[in-house]
Amino acid sequence: MKILCYLKYELNIEKFDVIYIKNENEFYDRILNKKYDVIILDFDFYPEFINVKNYVKSTVVFLCSYCDDFIFKKVLEVGDYCYTYEEYEKLLLRLKYLQKKFINSKTTVYKKDNFLYNFSTNTLYIDLKPVKLSNGENELLKTLIKNKKTYLTKEDILMECDGIESIDSVKVLISRLRKLGIQIENQKNLGYKIKELL
Repeated sequence: MKILCYLKYELNIEKFDVIYIKNENEFYDRILNKKYDVIILDFDFYPEFINVKNYVKSTVVFLCSYCDDFIFKKVLEVGDYCYTYEEYEKLLLRLKYLQKKFINSKTTVYKKDNFLYNFSTNTLYIDLKPVKLSNGENELLKTLIKNKKTYLTKEDILMECDGIESIDSVKVLISRLRKLGIQIENQKNLGYKIKELL
């Protein structure tokens, strides 16, 4: 996972492939001419980012000294996440999660029996016929497949699925996927995982 950082201070995130830039010209050059999976910016550089936001397909994380409602709203208008410098541990957890998501996304097709899920097109096929899924169903199914060897609690699912907003929604979406024939196992105190697909 390639990370571009435009910050006032360097962070200790050496476990990742990180490039630090020091000035505005280098920022524009790299943003417009290279591809990064994650961009981490100090909120003070928000005006520079606004100029190029339409060219950025990366996950964008802003860091700031403090984060009030005004800053948080501004960040979410153009970026994905906002942390204070004091929330360094949370940032590291987010980067580990994004790295896992990035690695898992390289697998483009999951197939078992008469079930096929194409990650590139976000399409489920049963008996080679496409099945229409809601955004929530699609995101949940994709998350369960990517984590097929581990149980996910409802809270884990909410953390991984940006489009699912409540525990009740998780229950409803699990029920809908089960109606399609997808067998989802539920272990008390452990969570959900795909047991056997069709």
